[in-house]
Amino acid sequence: MTSNAPLFLICTERSGSNLMSTIMGAHPDIFAHPPHHLGRDLIMNIHRTLGDSGGDEVLPILRAHARGKVENFLGGGAVARFDAWFADRSTLPPVETARFIWMELPDGVEGKRVFIKENNIHRMLPFLITAFPDAKFVFQVRDPRDFLVSALKRRKGPLGNKFGSVREAVNVWREDNLAGLNALALLGPEKVHLVRYEDLIRDPDTILRGICQFADLPFAQEMLEFHTSDHASKVAVEGGPRENIAKPLMAGNARKYLKSLSWSKVRTVEAYCGDLMRILGYNPEHGVGLMRSPWRAFWPMFTEPLERLVNRQVKPHYKVGHNKLTKALNAHAQPLLPWVYGDSDEH
Repeated sequence: MTSNAPLFLICTERSGSNLMSTIMGAHPDIFAHPPHHLGRDLIMNIHRTLGDSGGDEVLPILRAHARGKVENFLGGGAVARFDAWFADRSTLPPVETARFIWMELPDGVEGKRVFIKENNIHRMLPFLITAFPDAKFVFQVRDPRDFLVSALKRRKGPLGNKFGSVREAVNVWREDNLAGLNALALLGPEKVHLVRYEDLIRDPDTILRGICQFADLPFAQEMLEFHTSDHASKVAVEGGPRENIAKPLMAGNARKYLKSLSWSKVRTVEAYCGDLMRILGYNPEHGVGLMRSPWRAFWPMFTEPLERLVNRQVKPHYKVGHNKLTKALNAHAQPLLPWVYGDSDEH
């Protein structure tokens, strides 16, 4: 393995991903990217640049959006490098783009391993393995019942839910963690290291030593003092989704669903996710018969329209990425068939 092989985090939202990134960033040999999601916004939108007008119309939109993220999260030196890199490019070469934004762009990245936390990283997995053959992946999971508690708290009021509805939330958890399990099964423990959020907050020393051994890095005591770092103070905004990053690990921040979720919601989560929960070591509170009840399966479908209206999530799918960026890109969507096959009537 090369000494600078990147480390990627596979983790669903509301499952401690920012916490893990901040802890890893406290290691003196690691540069942990802030939550700018440049990979999601650039690499996962490269398909938008295909077609005759992709470079002329779409690339400037992506460039302007990404530049704003760079300025906000990485500062002036990175902005200058970003502008210089984009100056003469009419396309976004995927591998070159990935290596630039993650391994060359930030100040302070030189000579360090990079730790990359991006939402939906599992959707880029085949590409990442090709672009970074020596990359390794930390796969962090959280009890889906506590995940739902966190999602509900992110939207105030009756039926509030970050993901728009209970059904959408459990589907997000299931998709993300099934992808992580597939990565572990297919790539093996030499490439994918499984961590449970609950074990991290209960016994951080053991869990972090295991991650360092997996990553071929020495353990650093600074990781346990992550909350005092400059990164933590920048990321943690009071009242925001990352406010706990600037606090020590909360060992009791688990099984909150016992007090915060109705038993109806607990049974629903277990009905949708019970099979994966057992694989990941989370014991359901209810038997298989209750979990498989048709009522548990159908109830979230009945309540979903009302929940989505309350949460203003009325589009067919939960959003992936920035709303304004998506809207701007959709305005320039182009059909690909003429670009792929030409304009011949034979097609």
